[in-house]
Amino acid sequence: MPLLLQGSNYIYGDSDMTHSQQHKLQITGVLTVAVFFAVVLGIVLWMTQKNSEDLREMLDSSIQSRLVSTAHAALEIIDADRFETYNTVADTVQDADAYQETLARLRKLQQDTGSKYIYALKQLDDGEYYFVFDTDLEDQAILQDEGPYEMEDGDLLGKAFLGKESVDMDMQDEWGRYHTGAVPIRKNNKVIGVIGVDIDNTLWEKSNESARNNIWYLTIAVGLAMLVMLLLTSILLRRLQSAQDKLFRLANYDVVTGLPNRQYLMNYLAKIASANNKEKAPFALLFVDLDNFKKVNDNAGHDAGDALLRHIAAYLDGVHENSKAFRPAAGVLNVSARVGGDEFIQVFPGVATGTDAAIIAQKILDNFSSQALDRYIEKYKVGLSIGIALYPFHSDNYNVLIKYADIAMYHAKRDGKNTYCVYEDEMRGKDA
Repeated sequence: MPLLLQGSNYIYGDSDMTHSQQHKLQITGVLTVAVFFAVVLGIVLWMTQKNSEDLREMLDSSIQSRLVSTAHAALEIIDADRFETYNTVADTVQDADAYQETLARLRKLQQDTGSKYIYALKQLDDGEYYFVFDTDLEDQAILQDEGPYEMEDGDLLGKAFLGKESVDMDMQDEWGRYHTGAVPIRKNNKVIGVIGVDIDNTLWEKSNESARNNIWYLTIAVGLAMLVMLLLTSILLRRLQSAQDKLFRLANYDVVTGLPNRQYLMNYLAKIASANNKEKAPFALLFVDLDNFKKVNDNAGHDAGDALLRHIAAYLDGVHENSKAFRPAAGVLNVSARVGGDEFIQVFPGVATGTDAAIIAQKILDNFSSQALDRYIEKYKVGLSIGIALYPFHSDNYNVLIKYADIAMYHAKRDGKNTYCVYEDEMRGKDA
């Protein structure tokens, strides 16, 4: 017979239940609810723990990418020729203006990227390692009183002096514990120093603390009511998604232009090339290099150069929206990416012939001066040299395709700049 609820009494059919029966039913109900809540809580806690582990992996990946990208950005700031001449304090004093400008730009990069320290070391003739640049405002002992840097066996910086890019997620020295990345400074294929970047390792602690707090909040929520638990779970999942989105952007987008970076591009090309294994769906790859961009940096300053890069990035990204004749199929993206200081790559799926790719390139060149608005474009005759390679016509290996497009771009520069060139096999022979 059905169980009914009436006032505070349980009634089985039309007969009143005994006190003992009510008590047993109440206990059964409480146990049922408790078990249900325990199961739900266990599932939620398991999912939270798994998401925390996934977030930790993404955090590690993002930190490593951030360290390397910041070190490479510092590498673009330091002039290798000048760096090689800095062997004493007197050398830096003699070249004070350039030295202080470089140090100021390194400190700005440190501030922009949220790094703890950015520094550059070299090995002098005595075999010892000394700091040449250090953004630490409290440490002024560059190439002087505090003596050499004590390099330990297996030190991350030691690996960089051997020519290896390295990342240490828990490096400890006399100044503290950090996430650290290092890249070599090369001149004529010889390592003349290294650049190191430190980030506080408190990010791990904050991640663990956040995970513990999330679990605590969920436990309270389930204890209070199922509705509260579900509400908090939803909030936490949105926070997690937001954190994942931020980490993804840090790892995959260029900090200056906001465009996808080389890592994003290579992952994207690997994905579409893998999907194309059977069909060999075509796409055009355009390698775009700026003409006379160095003049902007040298004469107007690097801030003006960065602003110009952002204008040009916005223009190149907008090319996709305006190329109505070459829109990709559903689920496929046209992509613009910044892959170097003044180098960009554009991918146009569905473009199969050199003629079609040349139409796109010519439109990019024709509209550049009118749509990429920046006063330095006309002043310093900034233009675009474009190299074109086609998948799978020229190669079904995207790494080779990039190389071919790069070769074609250099031929465009040889042809007078501000033009395009479609790759041909004969070009490879000339450059071999």
